[in-house]
Order: sequence, then structure tokens, then C-alpha cells
Amino acid sequence: MREVIKSNFATVPFVVGASLFLCALIFYYFAVLRVDYTKTSLLDLGPHPDATEYFAQAKALGMDGWPSIQIGYEKLPSRYPPGYPVLMLPWLNILPTTAVVLAPFRANQTLGLLLLLAVFTFYAYLAMPITGGFAALLVATLPCFFTFCRSSLSDVSASLLIVLAFMFAYLGVTEERRSKIYLSAILLGLSVNVRLQSAFFAPLLLVMAIFPMREMRVRWLLHCAAAAAVFVLAASPVLLLNTIQFHSPLRTGYDFWTPFFSKNHLFFSLRYVPNNASALWNEFALQPLEYHTANIFGTGTCFVPAFLFLTCAGLFFIRIDRFVTCAVLACSAFLGVILTHNYRLVDARYYLPLLILSIALAVQPATWAAKNLVTGRRIIIALPIFVLFAAACLGFPSRSGYKTQSIGRCQAWDALHFTTPMRQSVQFIAQKEFAKRLRRQPGIVLSDIDPVYLNALLPGAFVAAPVDGQHNYKWSYAWHYDQAQASVLVEHGLQQSLPVYALFTSPNDLTTNQSRLPTIPGYEWRILNNSDGNAAILKLTALGQGQPTPPE
Repeated sequence: MREVIKSNFATVPFVVGASLFLCALIFYYFAVLRVDYTKTSLLDLGPHPDATEYFAQAKALGMDGWPSIQIGYEKLPSRYPPGYPVLMLPWLNILPTTAVVLAPFRANQTLGLLLLLAVFTFYAYLAMPITGGFAALLVATLPCFFTFCRSSLSDVSASLLIVLAFMFAYLGVTEERRSKIYLSAILLGLSVNVRLQSAFFAPLLLVMAIFPMREMRVRWLLHCAAAAAVFVLAASPVLLLNTIQFHSPLRTGYDFWTPFFSKNHLFFSLRYVPNNASALWNEFALQPLEYHTANIFGTGTCFVPAFLFLTCAGLFFIRIDRFVTCAVLACSAFLGVILTHNYRLVDARYYLPLLILSIALAVQPATWAAKNLVTGRRIIIALPIFVLFAAACLGFPSRSGYKTQSIGRCQAWDALHFTTPMRQSVQFIAQKEFAKRLRRQPGIVLSDIDPVYLNALLPGAFVAAPVDGQHNYKWSYAWHYDQAQASVLVEHGLQQSLPVYALFTSPNDLTTNQSRLPTIPGYEWRILNNSDGNAAILKLTALGQGQPTPPE
């Protein structure tokens, strides 16, 4: 670290900045790290199939070294990139078998903590510790950030890589170090393996083209080409995976699982802009919010008006230079793609990288106001800006919940009192009860619980499949599973002398859906004697036999 930074470690600015950073960490602990997932429904790994497939890919990577999802005996491609599942692997190895379902959540909690540390360290390295403290506090209290830090989705992991890419690109330009720009290209390429939309931040790499040229033009051209090549190389794992699985680097699992939508609908079109822009406007104008993914892990709010006003105020403090030009181009390209995308469920979480990057703007007026309040100058301007900063950190005023009328909510308070999904996961409890009772009698399991979820959680000797064609994977043209396939799977199990079970989440669910189970001549479905309210378990038993022997 530079000598000027070392000399400032004991100064008042560093102490103040570190104190602000500590406040951010304390808030993060109570809002994110302290969540007791075992008392919530989040262990269902909703929303389906997103979180379920991420987790299943991670389990497959840990066991087979290849990302896949399993339905029955078949190992199938996922519709999502494998980058986030790779980041789960350390937690899969750390967590005990009974708690392995927490891997997606622990991964995001860790990555969010790393992002906070990266933000403060970046500004401390630039000898701006107070600015770093303000920035870390804004990040920690950003509703979209802490909401998805306690989620099982990939948004935080992609945002971390993108933010780091911008940091190193800035350092590369200001310090005239091409090595840091190459590192930025690597990080940006890796983010594509987490979320494909990250590729549209590629204009950031134009910083290599505007790098001060002190050598021959040929050498400059080679560096420009090398930066692009490094980016593509870092993004190549997902491109190679797509080529192997779908015979084209530009085809994804969506083309495999939902081909109807990709063939009959444009993914990008200007006509989608009004709908996407309306979702952002509703958040800004404090209109009643529709239900989206943020309601699962938080209050449904992703940002508050005060934060946006503070960001706009930061525009007056920014100086246009080479890096800013490239950064604006990159963010504009990404924003344009998100606004023109056809989303079934419009969700402001897709803007999370932009919201975190915009903190670089929002923190400028906050720092300026703090300095002026200390010195007693420009109080009339500084005080409103500091009030705006405080409102942004508190998340006030805002809405919490689905189509609520009250606009007096404080997002920081609601984050510390996270109670929305405080009910236990019925699917997790059902599979846990099933595995506990039948761990010594492995076999085939038919269930309405997502088969990918069950195969990822149940011991490896069990094979889970849907009851019939009513499942999340019924839209594929290339893969089909219905009643006929369920019957074939059951008959195969009987031929192999494997026990065949049916699992439902409750006796009521069993009563409603038992008629959907395959009918096999000479066999009947019988309820195990010790099934209770947590799970209803049936076993396929030959006619003439007594009641199935209760498992030990």
C-alpha cells in the first residue's frame, strides 16, 4: 500500500471512516448475518426454479465435477450459468450434511460482507477513509443489497465481480497500470459466468484504449486486443458449456427448457421499455408495489427516493474524464439491455449492480456536506444534503409489502425486524422427515415437491421424480416427463427390487393428489403406519402382502 495511506492510518479521518464502516458492519450483522433460516420458509429455496437449480448445480459440481440438475435418473442441463454454484462449493464442504441447504444463503452473506470490505478498502487505498465509511454505510443500508444478501439467488455474486472490475479499471487508469486493467477484464469476464447480462458492461474495457500511449501504436493495439481476449477467455467457461450442451455458445438452458417463449417472443425490444421503466418509477414515486422476488427475502422495496436524489446530487460533484466516460458507456449499455428485456416478472433487483455503482456518485455530496458541517461553512446547502444522506441510509420514506398504502416505512427498521417469511419450510420438513425415516431403505420417490430440490437434498441412494406431468419442467420440447414416464420409472424400480415411495407435504395434500400416482397391476399404494402431519409417505406394495414394515 502506498506510503501516504500508511501515514494516514492513525489520523482522525481514518478513525472516523473506520467508525462508519463499523456501523455498516453492525447493521449488516443484524439485518443479514443474524437471520435464522431454520425458522423461515426460505429453506424451500424459492423462487423456483432459480434458487433450486443453482443449489442443484453446486451439489452436482461437488459430486460429479459437472454442473447439472437431476430428475429421476437423468442428469440434465440447467437454464442458469454455473458461476454462482461454483461460489457455493466452499460452503458445501464446510456445512454439515444436515445443514447443506444453507449453502446458497451463506455464500451470499459472505459475498456481501466481502463487497462491503472491498468498498471501504478501495476508498481507504485512495486516502479517502471518510468517503469509504459513507460508501460502506450506503451499500449496507441499500434495500436491494441487504435483501439479496440474505437470498439464494446470484445477484450479489455478480454485483461483487462487476464492482471489483470497475474499481480495478479506475485504479489502472489513474495509476497507469495496465495489469490492473487486465485484472478488471478478468473479473468482468468471470461475472458473465454468474449472470449473462454482465457481458453488457464490456464497454468498461475501453479504458485500455484511452490508456496514455507512450509507446508504438502497434504495442497499444496489442494491449487493446489482449484486454478483449482476456475478457472473452474469462467468460469462456459458460460459452464452452453452452456449446457442449446446446451446440452454440449463444444458446442457453432457456432454449432447452422454455423454447416456446424464445421462439415466439422477442427477448429484447423497445416496446418493453415502458413496462420496465414503470416498475422503476413506481419505486421512486412510492406507488403501491407489485409482488416480485424482493418480497420473498425482504419488504419488496429495492431503493428509496432519497437515495436517488442523493445520487443525482452527486452528478454536480463528478468530473468528466476518460474513466468516467467509459464507465458511463458501460452502465448505459447495461441499463439499455435491462430496460428492453422481456421479463415475465419485472424486478428492480436486475439493477443491483447499477445501484451499487451509483453509490460512487451518492457518496460525493455526503462527504462534502460532512466536511462543511464540521467546518461550519455552507450550512444552508450542507445540512439538507446530510439529511438526504441520513434518509437514504434509513430508507425513509418508503413502502414495505405487497400493494400496501402506507408510505411511512423505514427500510432500516424493517431490515432489523425481518419477519415476512417467519413460517417453517413445509417442503424442507417433508424431505427431512422422509430421509430420516427411510434412510436405510433407499429407492425411488415420486413427489409434487420439485424433483431437482429433492435429488439435491436426499441421500444419494434415493432418486426423485415428479408424480406426473404437473411440474416446472413441462415446457421443454427436447425432454418430456408425464404419467407414462412415471410408470416406466416405477416399473424399472420394481424390476430392480427397489422400494418405490410417494411423498406429499401433508395428509391433506395426499388426499387430494393420491389418484395421480401410477397404477401398477398387482400393486397398490399404502400409507406407512407412522406418517404424521409433517409428511405423508406411501409405499408401493404387492397385493397380498401385509402393511409395509415401518422404517426403523
